[in-house]
Formats: sequence, C-alpha cells, structure tokens
Amino acid sequence: MSRIIFALLVFSVITAGCLTKKQPVTRHYVLEYQLTETEHEKQEAAIKGSCIVRTAEVSPAYATHQIALRENTHEIRYFAFNMWAVRPEQSLTGILFRFLEEHNVFEATREPGLLQDADYTLETRIDNLEVISERKDHIARLALELRLTDNHANNVVNVHRADRRMVLDDRDLNLFAAAVVSMFTEELEKFTGQIKDILANPL
Repeated sequence: MSRIIFALLVFSVITAGCLTKKQPVTRHYVLEYQLTETEHEKQEAAIKGSCIVRTAEVSPAYATHQIALRENTHEIRYFAFNMWAVRPEQSLTGILFRFLEEHNVFEATREPGLLQDADYTLETRIDNLEVISERKDHIARLALELRLTDNHANNVVNVHRADRRMVLDDRDLNLFAAAVVSMFTEELEKFTGQIKDILANPL
C-alpha cells in the first residue's frame, strides 16, 4: 500500500511540474518601412518614365521565415522561437515600393506582369540577412545588390552593391529588424541618388 501511495505522490509531483512549466513563446518580427513624419507637397518625379520593380531575390539560406544567426565563417543556425512574420522577399519588396513612391523617384512604379511594359526595371538581390554573434556583440548584417536597367536601350544604368554591418545595442531581435530596415533604406537613398545623377547627366 505504501508503495502505491509513494508512486502516486511521485506522479503528482511530476504532473504538477509539467503543468506549471512555461511553454516557449514564439515571437514574430516585421520589416516595415517608416514613412517620414514631415508632410510635403508632391513634387514632379525625379526620373521621367515608369519602372517595373521585381520581387527581391533573397539567397535561399535567408529566404524562409526563420531568422539566421551566424556563429562561424561557414556556419549558421536558426532561432527556434524567433521568426519573420513575413518572408523577407515580400517585406523588402514592399519597402522598395513605399520608398520609391514616397520619394517620387519614377512617374510610375509597377509590379511585374505578362502584359506590363515599362521604361526601367529595378532588381534587388539579398546575399546576406543575418545576425552575427561575435564575442559579446550581436551584429546585424545586410549584403545586397540593386540594379536598374533601361528597357529601351537594353543596358544597365547602374549597379549598387553594399555589405553593411551594424552593432546592436542589445541582444534584441527587434533591434535587428530595425537595423535591417535602416540599412536597406540608407542604401536605397544612395542608389536612387546615383541613378538620378546618371540619368540627369547622360554621357
């Protein structure tokens, strides 16, 4: 009898422990473009013509909902309970459209389509989108290429490449998401400034 009572007590303790143990919470992060707070009149488009904005091409290692953590030169792993709410290719393409429209870079921006025609095509490639664990620091890394093609002349107007890193103030993936958006929009500013200059002053 005492053995049965002892077994029941052990079972009760184990069951209570399982019930009170907190389950891990899955956190989701978003890459969102922050519109500028200052309102200004819509100015004439900087570049005459329309532009097809292709969906951003993200390297397969970073194209899923999983957030990558690089721990060695050729080694990455993925956070188990921290994920992108939307796949990076969709988020970054959305940021592209919002940026181009807010800054009125082209007269019109369009998505790719079978019957769509435009003066220019903008392509984006993301080679790295990861958190780097380095000693006590977490570093946001974004490596990308932006390419604008003149569809009528069938030539590349400009190619802009960057491999950016930003040390995070804390090991916080919310800061990582914010850093990615910041670096991406900064490179977009550089790129659009370059193409404006090139197209305004053709050789």
